[in-house]
Amino acid sequence: MSAKLRRRALELLSESPLTLREVAEALDISEKRAFKILRYLFEKGLIDSFKDEEGRRRYRASAGSTTL
Repeated sequence: MSAKLRRRALELLSESPLTLREVAEALDISEKRAFKILRYLFEKGLIDSFKDEEGRRRYRASAGSTTL
């Protein structure tokens, strides 16, 4: 997994909360690969997730976590 993709995903999530599909589309990668990146960032405590008003899971950068 590319550190460059992880950094870019974290940058995107620091700008606004996104769904898995939105992250995949923004990075031009499969949802499966995006999920692995998000899981890595989540396990490192760099992002968190929540369900929006429509019940979709969204991911966002954790407070103060804009770098890997």
